Amino acid sequence: MFRSRRAINTLNLKELQMNVLARLFPPVLLALNGLIYLGIGWLFISDVAGWFDVVGVNLRSDMGYTELRAVYGGFMLAFGAFLLVCAFRKAYASAGVLLLVFTYAGLVAVRSWGVLVEQAYNATVLQIYISEWLALVLSIAAWFCLKRSN
Repeated sequence: MFRSRRAINTLNLKELQMNVLARLFPPVLLALNGLIYLGIGWLFISDVAGWFDVVGVNLRSDMGYTELRAVYGGFMLAFGAFLLVCAFRKAYASAGVLLLVFTYAGLVAVRSWGVLVEQAYNATVLQIYISEWLALVLSIAAWFCLKRSN
């Protein structure tokens, strides 16, 4: 049937808003995750013992701290830097968002085993677990936004 000009303008405005959201959401999510991972990486480098005390992990030697500092700190810093590159380079946005989806899916799957099957958690681990689920959902939403834009 016939729609009024006002109804058409309202539809156009909503479509325009969704297009803007679909265009802006993925790079903003990438940038936010990049900054978070840079921060986490720095935490592992600067105070690995303090971080592990918070989550209740005990290490037996200084070598363990060095290894975790290198692996977690170094990896997280590199991961965060890559996500920032993806946020500011449109050509890399799809790869960055897909990496987020796979990363958070892996984190959620493995942490689910620890939390739900082994019952190995504390309040901090549960907060991390919930944030990983949220990040997975947001990453999947960003992936759909990219698909919608292309």
